[in-house]
Amino acid sequence: MATVVKVFAGEYDLTHQAQLRTEFDAIRDEQNLVLDMSAVTYLDSTFIGELIRLHNRRADRRCNRLTIVRPAPIVKKVLSLLYVFTFARVVATLDEALHEDGERVVVHRACTGDIQASRPPARAVRTDVPTPAWISSVLTAVDI
Repeated sequence: MATVVKVFAGEYDLTHQAQLRTEFDAIRDEQNLVLDMSAVTYLDSTFIGELIRLHNRRADRRCNRLTIVRPAPIVKKVLSLLYVFTFARVVATLDEALHEDGERVVVHRACTGDIQASRPPARAVRTDVPTPAWISSVLTAVDI
């Protein structure tokens, strides 16, 4: 059995929902799954909703706990605000994520999010407290 590493990069928002769903559906049955998010610079509730959907599908199939590697500080903050750490293991290095038994590793590149330079500068918003509308959109995205 192999560990599958899916590498994400760029910014992910509502425009990427179909691509993310396709990416996550393709890997949902992998027993050992690692998401390398070191190059993700932005994500919104769309990504989180699809991540929760992936977790639910994997839990139904009794797969091992999902591992997220090297999230950028802003991404890590979003993940912690939404308690993603309750169902996913977050580690600092890829070595920590991989099993030490010499298991085969398969690396796939995911769909790439938008490049930050192509966007107009975003206005400053508080990221330490999720708004009720944002929480509602996450819960709606995962059919809760």
